Amino acid sequence: MRKKIIGAAALMLTAMLLAATAVAACPSEEAHRYGSWRTKTSATCTRQGHQFRYCRNCDHWQQRYTPKLPHTPGEMTVTKEPTCTETGRKEGICTACGGTVRKTIDKLPHEYGDMVVVQEPTCTQNGRGEYTCATCGRVKSETIPKLGHDWGKCVVTKAPTCAADGAGTQTCARCAKTQTVKIDRLTHVFGEWTVRQEPEGRKKGVREHTCTLCGAVKSEHFYAEDTLYEDMEPCEEVIALQERLKDLGYYNGSIRSGTFGSMTTTAVARFQRDHGLEDTGLADAATRQAVDDAWEKATGKRVAVTLDAEEMESAAEAQAMEE
Repeated sequence: MRKKIIGAAALMLTAMLLAATAVAACPSEEAHRYGSWRTKTSATCTRQGHQFRYCRNCDHWQQRYTPKLPHTPGEMTVTKEPTCTETGRKEGICTACGGTVRKTIDKLPHEYGDMVVVQEPTCTQNGRGEYTCATCGRVKSETIPKLGHDWGKCVVTKAPTCAADGAGTQTCARCAKTQTVKIDRLTHVFGEWTVRQEPEGRKKGVREHTCTLCGAVKSEHFYAEDTLYEDMEPCEEVIALQERLKDLGYYNGSIRSGTFGSMTTTAVARFQRDHGLEDTGLADAATRQAVDDAWEKATGKRVAVTLDAEEMESAAEAQAMEE
């Protein structure tokens, strides 16, 4: 009995000593402060490695297994040659563990020859060709694109005119298929103008010309050449006229756009009245010359002469002859 009491007292004393020396556990997994991993068993090519690490604040610990190391075979020997249909195999002895290491050798590529046409392509259908492997006899097919029609020269079946489109046919040189094509109508080719009524004062003249292909007649109202008039297309000549009329005190409008408007017509008519010309408001050749003369006299400057292509060519020929 005495021995039992002494034993129980010893156990209680041991428990108290352990409780006094125990370290308080960390409050959470994130609170652990682990040290470095320590290797208990190193990994080899036949077994995993085994490592531990311990928390610096409590008695918690972790373990992990590291993967096996790769085998380190010496010279490999081919035990099965690869083909284009089957993989090969090679073997060697691991220098670390002495075990046999086996590795697969990839299949060889097929050795295809030239393509053989088994179905010729046509204008509308694809053809087919085949390649055969010289080693295993495997056949690979390939599509040959259709050729498309080879249309020949258009044969006119209905001649086009200035008023209507024409038509023609084309025939494929390979399959003899035909198609109808449209031939665009012709463009009128008008001859020289014939004056039916000369322009007079503010009244435009009438002229017409005839298409040499179909005989269609086109007429229009016109002013004499070199005449500038209201609502004509804007141009540089109108700007030059407006500048000189402005310098002479007849025009106060815009001169930037080259538009011949009602203000320009009024200015031209005033100039014509003051210089003994019919006040039509049209800047015909005589009026434009009179404006140029009056401007040169008032400013002491010379009007720049602009030659057209034909006049420049004639001037160049004359200068060449003088030289």
